[in-house]
Amino acid sequence: MSQESSGGHPLQAGLIVLCLVGGGWYFFRHYDVDGLDGVSISAKQESRLGDMGDPFTFTSSTTIQRPGTSEVGSGNFNSERFANNESLTAVRPSDPDFEADPIISSPSDLHRRAGSTEFGRRTRYAPSHLKVASWALDGFGPTKLASDLARKNLVRVVRQFDVIAVQQISSLQMDLVPRIIDAINESSLGGGAPLYDYVLGPPTGPEDRGEQMAILFNPARVRVDRTQTYTVADPDNQLTYDPLVAWFRAAEPSVSEAWTFSLVNVRIDLSRAPREVALLGQLMKSVREDGRGEDDVVLAGLFQADDSYLLPVIAGPNVRASVTSTPTDIFGRHQTSNVLFDRELTAEAIGRGGVYDFLRVYNLSVAQAQAVSSYLPVYAEFTPLEGSPLVHQAVAPSTTPR
Repeated sequence: MSQESSGGHPLQAGLIVLCLVGGGWYFFRHYDVDGLDGVSISAKQESRLGDMGDPFTFTSSTTIQRPGTSEVGSGNFNSERFANNESLTAVRPSDPDFEADPIISSPSDLHRRAGSTEFGRRTRYAPSHLKVASWALDGFGPTKLASDLARKNLVRVVRQFDVIAVQQISSLQMDLVPRIIDAINESSLGGGAPLYDYVLGPPTGPEDRGEQMAILFNPARVRVDRTQTYTVADPDNQLTYDPLVAWFRAAEPSVSEAWTFSLVNVRIDLSRAPREVALLGQLMKSVREDGRGEDDVVLAGLFQADDSYLLPVIAGPNVRASVTSTPTDIFGRHQTSNVLFDRELTAEAIGRGGVYDFLRVYNLSVAQAQAVSSYLPVYAEFTPLEGSPLVHQAVAPSTTPR
């Protein structure tokens, strides 16, 4: 039987081949297959970074003063000039030889630089006014980031704002802020939510209480000029934590119409609050006079004082606070965070802002909220148009009958 089987295999194979050839000839003789005209076959080519768009760069967010130099690129508080009642000096980065740190990357650096989008085109995530916020993260570190609950609430709170200055980030791990951004953007994929970027200051503060200052932002709503981002140096430790300054422009209007502003991320040390708060007026003036010609300066941060104390100390009758007579901690006890600006110079402020009570919004318990931070975010809203007359329209509601 084995001989009969082995003898039949070649004949069966031949019949199969003959049927296939004949069937194929009949098919292609009587039928056409659409879509094959443009098909071509070529050898695989290795991908190149250049194919990802220009620029494909890794940059740091700040210019850090090198030890033993007086390199511009860091601002500085001059204690002698302050003692003589002269203004403090903050100097914007202008070193043409400055080389970006290749270790820290920012997500928007990986995308092709596009021109300004048409102002009227917005997604459902982009309100007409810019929301500039501040949030003290209460020692946010790797443990909190690893918590699903903390990470989830961090992500959805950050997404409520176009720009948010954050304080009290642990400086033990230098990649923590990039990982926070990765968590925000990873959860955005497939859902249409905006992708975020950041600017980051170097570790600051006492060695045993070192922190990082960062500003997170939505690049579809604002653009940052990284060459104009700097940390205000303070060699005499007048401020425990060095403020981080970044220069932003509204992304949607044309360049000639877009609002530009300096955002100063401030972190006041509670144990030295009276002394440090007294420097805020000089800090605002110093940043305004840093050489850019930018008059819109917004201070956002953890001030360890309420508006009734802050505003008289800053000694500017035109300075306004976005939070007034309202606690900014999750326990409803104290007001410590705020967003400050000069209403005469910053006509773009529309008079709206306050505290974002994410406990109420997301129906969280105090324990669940505290897993992220014991502080509530604060914010102010601004029109994205430079010098817009909208400043006076958001006043107290009229009591005149209609």
